[in-house]
Amino acid sequence: MMDKETFCAGIVDCQETMFRAAKAILQNDQDAEDAVQEAICTAFARRDSLREMDKFRPWVLRILTNKCYDACRKRRNTVDLEAAGEVPAATGLDTAERLSLWQAVMSLSDDLRATVTLFYYDGMSVREIGGILGISEAAVKTRLRRGRERLRLLLDEK
Repeated sequence: MMDKETFCAGIVDCQETMFRAAKAILQNDQDAEDAVQEAICTAFARRDSLREMDKFRPWVLRILTNKCYDACRKRRNTVDLEAAGEVPAATGLDTAERLSLWQAVMSLSDDLRATVTLFYYDGMSVREIGGILGISEAAVKTRLRRGRERLRLLLDEK
């Protein structure tokens, strides 16, 4: 079984990714924080089920994703682009362009937004995203393509 210190170190290493993934799905800081906390508690209780420590990040993100989708099923959220919160850094773009891009990402459908955020903002591989979201690699690639197409249309309108 994983000890408490190892678990905490793993959580600290992926806390930004956890929050960003939760925010991409739930679109609300408070809901995202709640989902992250619930996921951490669940992961800690089930830490003996993780056999390989190098799989910690995808494992905990999968738990988080399930918590986020549970929260979505319990209630319907609307997107307030003005309150989209902190805009993740996108290289080569000024603040206005980053804000515009982040607003466009936040306006995508839940499935596209989660996939695009995990791939582009968190640098995860197609395989890792598939494992986290519980979909095939082909479905991840399709969502990425659709997300890019939708973003291109949204950004061209501006």
